[in-house]
Amino acid sequence: MKTVAFFWQRTPKALSLDADIQAVCQDRGTECEVRLSGRITIDSSPSLRALLLRRLESRSCQVLTLELGELVYLDTSGLAVLVEILRSARNQAKEFHLTGLQERPRYLLETTRLLRLFDKAASETPRRNT
Repeated sequence: MKTVAFFWQRTPKALSLDADIQAVCQDRGTECEVRLSGRITIDSSPSLRALLLRRLESRSCQVLTLELGELVYLDTSGLAVLVEILRSARNQAKEFHLTGLQERPRYLLETTRLLRLFDKAASETPRRNT
C-alpha cells in the first residue's frame, strides 16, 4: 500500500516590520523568498536586518531571494543591511539574490557601485514598453 502525502500551501501573511515596510515570507524547499513593499529607512532597517538574518540562519534556507518589486525607497541604512546580508550569506556558503529592483532603489545601488556585488538578475535593467 502506498502512502500519499499532501502538502497544503499556506497563504503567506504580510508582516509589518515598521510603519514604512511590510514583508511577506515564503519557503519553497531550500529556497526562501522575502517580498518587501514600502520604504527601507533608518527606522525600518533594524527590523528588516533581524528578519533577513533569521531567515538566512535557518538550516532549510540555502537560497534567500529578496523581491523588491514593491519597494519604492531605499536609503543608505538599507544598503548597509543588504551588504551585511550578502556577506553573511557568503560566509555561510549560501546564496542571496535581489530581484525586481525599481527605478529609485536601483539608482542608489548603481551610483554606489554596489549593484555589481549582487547577482546578475538584479543588475539587469527592466525592459520598458515604448
